[in-house]
Amino acid sequence: MIQHLLHINHVSKHFGGNVAVSDVSFSVEDGQIFGLIGPNGAGKTTLFNCITGFYPATSGDIVFGAKKINTLRPDEVCKLGMARTWQRVKPLGSLSVLENVMVGAFAMTNSAKEAEMIAQEQLKTVGLVDYANKSAGALPIGLKKKLELARVLATRPKMLLLDEICGGLNHTETDTILEIIRSIRKKGATVVFIEHDMKAVTSICDRIVVLNSGEKLAEGTPQEITNNPAVITAYLGGGHHA
Repeated sequence: MIQHLLHINHVSKHFGGNVAVSDVSFSVEDGQIFGLIGPNGAGKTTLFNCITGFYPATSGDIVFGAKKINTLRPDEVCKLGMARTWQRVKPLGSLSVLENVMVGAFAMTNSAKEAEMIAQEQLKTVGLVDYANKSAGALPIGLKKKLELARVLATRPKMLLLDEICGGLNHTETDTILEIIRSIRKKGATVVFIEHDMKAVTSICDRIVVLNSGEKLAEGTPQEITNNPAVITAYLGGGHHA
């Protein structure tokens, strides 16, 4: 039997007269790697913000597990087992890499010893063990992205929402991040991610939803999406190449 971990049911988000997300519905299965794509301004990050409690949805329901989470704060959503990264990585620059990851772990434990143990484990997952005592603010972008990933993993999430985790990376760095995402899925986590790199999305996702101008344009397997004329038009029109 298919287990759906996340249900987005007719979700809309308005900012005054501006409709950022309009009547979007889809479900994410437990254990899936699920892509959310679309041109700039399509409403992808706004939808992430609604799902994780940073914005209240104007209408519709967001259900995680069996619980409706529309009215929950971000910290409450995190405690249920959902964590997210941000487009612009902002490590706590005055802290070490290890201490940054411990901040994530403190979402689930009050013990400094346990937080450090969890943080060390996640640094190993993303390949940052050798940087544990370095200043987080001094890392190059590729390593900051890994640090962001380690910090959310330290919250022990059932579901990760990754917002352009490959943005600004070269091909080698992108491939490394995709391998980390695959390893996270093997350990039982579900992943939803926003990405502009179509090659990255189609190489790793089980299923993809395309947003355009706040509306759901298409949903399907990577092959179905890359062969969809409406998707190709939306991307070429937005200056992207599918």
